[in-house]
Amino acid sequence: MNKLTAFFLLLLRLAIGWHFAAEGYHKLKGYWEGPTETVVGKSKPFSSAGYFREGTGPLAKYIRKEIGDPDEEALALLTPKAAESPNLPLHARTPPLLAQEWGDYVRRFGDYYGFNEEQRKKAEEALVKVEDSVVRWLTSKEVTDKNYKATTQEGRLPTPVRVDEYKQKLQELSEPKYSHLLSIGPDAEATRLHNVKAEVVRLRVGLLNDLDEYTQALRKELEAIATPEQKKAAEGKGHPPQPQPPAEANEKQKWIDLATMYGLTALGMCLIVGLFTRLACLLAAGFLLMTYLCMPPFPWLPAPPNNEGYYLFVNKNVIEMLALLALATTASGRWLGLDALLHWMLFGSRRRSAASET
Repeated sequence: MNKLTAFFLLLLRLAIGWHFAAEGYHKLKGYWEGPTETVVGKSKPFSSAGYFREGTGPLAKYIRKEIGDPDEEALALLTPKAAESPNLPLHARTPPLLAQEWGDYVRRFGDYYGFNEEQRKKAEEALVKVEDSVVRWLTSKEVTDKNYKATTQEGRLPTPVRVDEYKQKLQELSEPKYSHLLSIGPDAEATRLHNVKAEVVRLRVGLLNDLDEYTQALRKELEAIATPEQKKAAEGKGHPPQPQPPAEANEKQKWIDLATMYGLTALGMCLIVGLFTRLACLLAAGFLLMTYLCMPPFPWLPAPPNNEGYYLFVNKNVIEMLALLALATTASGRWLGLDALLHWMLFGSRRRSAASET
């Protein structure tokens, strides 16, 4: 091999290794430090949840099913139980996920302020009252008193109509119209899907914001039950319980985040020092393939957020992946790296003994 070719292949390996190691270390640093205040605002530890939430590729859709989909969770909060009998009370139809969240909040609130049996009974009555209201809001087909701007008309719409529109937009987003690629072109289809995605977010946020008003109504009902003495006694316990406590990351999400942070750092260092170089190249290429399948630059899909340019099937991840696969076909670790030492330790002694025997 030409020496100049080998030199630039080594530089390519070092550059990619530095890219992986620096990216992994930056993510790990945020993970170790936790949330911090910066000059421009708050800095949060790394999480891949947003990446998978925005992903439009087949792998992102699969992972969302494993770690939790925000749209599925929203629909679980907005879908009341079916009326099994005409005499079924309204609160019995509260969406199970919402009933679980509110029931847990009422229990934590009572524990925090030290409610007695009578107060806990009043808290349960307040919970039933608010649950009746929210089921009425979710099921009534009459015009509500909330202003709402639909995509098709101006005016105030009943919640079931809004939820149906939300479901319809989700269906449109999950089923790209490939026939449009030939009739109106891939750019037009990408624009259409981008607009549909924006509508999905707007509808979800609007519905959940309205639902939060009932959560706040429950909080006020509970606060009215607590006596001034109980509120004063609880001042030293820290912040009072919140209706929705900060959600712990899904266990699978945690493992994905940790594997990403430590994996990027380890692979980058292996490429820099030339240790297990071929294996590191293959694993790094596999990681880049996964990122490609999460958010592929297909012309009929919406452009990823923070996109630096226009990519048609091939983006920077593909180019770096191909470079890693090319490096995997070479012995660059033995040209300059710890692989040379390992090779000498494993195979050098055999050669010396074979030479001495001859």
